Amino acid sequence: MGRWKRFVPIALVAASLVLVSLSSRNRSASSLNRASLEVVGPVGSGMDRLALLVEDVWFSYFQLVGLRDENESLKRVIERQRSQIVQLTEERGSNERLRRLLNFKVEGAGRYLGARIVAWDPGPWYQSVVIDAGSDDGLFPNAPVVTEAGVVGRVAELTPGFAKVLLLTDSSSGIDAFIQRNRVHGLLAGHGHGQMTLEYVRKADDVRPGDLVVTSGLDGIFPPGLAVGSVTLVDKKSLGLFLEAQISPSVALDSLEEVLVKLDRQVPLDWMSLGTDLRERFQEQALGGR
Repeated sequence: MGRWKRFVPIALVAASLVLVSLSSRNRSASSLNRASLEVVGPVGSGMDRLALLVEDVWFSYFQLVGLRDENESLKRVIERQRSQIVQLTEERGSNERLRRLLNFKVEGAGRYLGARIVAWDPGPWYQSVVIDAGSDDGLFPNAPVVTEAGVVGRVAELTPGFAKVLLLTDSSSGIDAFIQRNRVHGLLAGHGHGQMTLEYVRKADDVRPGDLVVTSGLDGIFPPGLAVGSVTLVDKKSLGLFLEAQISPSVALDSLEEVLVKLDRQVPLDWMSLGTDLRERFQEQALGGR
């Protein structure tokens, strides 16, 4: 019985419509006509409001669907633009770095090859890096590796397409160097963990924090005059003949991306042409290493 209740309103509306139709044939206003109008009027008004409500809901639904699709499309456009901005920023940074390297390449003597760092030493302190150039590109063992800021290190191992570069902070690295201000001579030794010291410098020599240290060219590897670091601390209280000078690298080794490799070999060092002072210092270094 319950399911028939749903058809009662429909039956009432149909009966009312029939009565209205019949009443249109007879213009006389009877009590039956008035009764039918009393029924049809509210029902028709309610149906109109219901139709308007359904129409509003229907159009609102399609508007929401359209807005949702538009929002999704805008999100995709924004993501693409954001990705393009990141890519363009990276390309601009790379172009600026390469431009600085090119300027150094033009001003510096000799031939240089640009290379990108493709791998870092797995250790936590980055003692070496791998670059995407090798023997097929003209690289050779101990080839100097630099940037416009100064010395990075030297080529330690080679394959046809890649090379391992030993950083100047590695504990096995040693570079003959000068204090630029007064030409005080010493050996720049790496100690790992990004640390370096200028060794075999006499305590009587004038070495100050902030002094720039440059390559001397006497080691037969690096050309003279390249920046390697600056003095951060000088200790003359240690035992022995030499002071201890801590050096900070000129190149930010932990953020390297591109480097230059010198393709010209250094002219072999003529030890007989060295001055007396330099020969004495090398002798002291030899004695100190025993």
